[in-house]
Amino acid sequence: MIKKYSLLVAATACFLLIGVAAAGQPYRVIFGNYFGPTHPNTKMMERFRERLEKESNGAFRINLKPNNEIGGEEKLKELVKRGTIQIAMLGGTAVKDDEPMLAAWDQPYVIDGWDHARAVFFDPEVKRFHGKYEDVTKCYIQGYVVNGFRVISCNFSLNSMADIRRMKLRVPLNEVLIKVFEGLGTNPTPMPMTELYTALETKVVDGQDNPYSTVKAMGWWEVQPYMLDSRHSFSVTNVVVNGKFYDGLPADLRKLFDEALADAIEYSWSISEDDENESIAFLESNGIKIVFPDDDFKRQMIDSQTKVYEWMDANIPGNKEFREFCRERR
Repeated sequence: MIKKYSLLVAATACFLLIGVAAAGQPYRVIFGNYFGPTHPNTKMMERFRERLEKESNGAFRINLKPNNEIGGEEKLKELVKRGTIQIAMLGGTAVKDDEPMLAAWDQPYVIDGWDHARAVFFDPEVKRFHGKYEDVTKCYIQGYVVNGFRVISCNFSLNSMADIRRMKLRVPLNEVLIKVFEGLGTNPTPMPMTELYTALETKVVDGQDNPYSTVKAMGWWEVQPYMLDSRHSFSVTNVVVNGKFYDGLPADLRKLFDEALADAIEYSWSISEDDENESIAFLESNGIKIVFPDDDFKRQMIDSQTKVYEWMDANIPGNKEFREFCRERR
């Protein structure tokens, strides 16, 4: 009887430890991103919420804010650093100002395929390229979800380097991608994503670059009839957690938080390659003409980046080292 009573006390104590926030006020978590509602990274958020709320016995309440609901990347960056929101998905554009080394991840043609991307971004050693980001921002990069292979959409067909050089192309507020497209010969035009649909529709710009899944989810295909399978860069999106919030979690809840986030990140990767293929099929079925470049066209695009690598090596800490890091994992 004493043994049974002791087990009951231990079980009750464990329940109370996990349920302590739920018994009073649950930990309220706002998780923001800039992806559309059908994008794999929004599905990732939903999986994270479902698992963490369930396994924490209500100790967390997760409020999802996808699709620029609370602002674009720059706004999300400021909100998570201030602790107004607890988790944000931030691309290279949003993190490089706090740690320039992270801009190395945007360099062109260093990732060859999906297996190679996994080998690079699931290697724990990749964290050394975080530099001093966490010290500067008081936030943690907890992992990386897939943005994907960037390709080009346009309002005219891109069949050669000469066609690419005709483009006025929207780029993110990202100096590396500006250099990439200067190398390709375009007229790159920096612009926030929140302004892009209207700019494409009114032909303020001829096109833009993003992965197929993003083009589909954001609806840009409605105003961009042509695409080029350039695959000039593989983009990941950093999952950034406010440090004060994270450090303030009890150890048991932090463990549940970590496990749920790691599971959701793996889920993002597991569905993203299929989603790319499904997005290509969707776009083609809706009349989008996609050019898949031959080997000569691909080589011309790669060769156009020689001076871009030189500029990046001279201006971005760790750039050459990251390129070698990727090469070693092929």
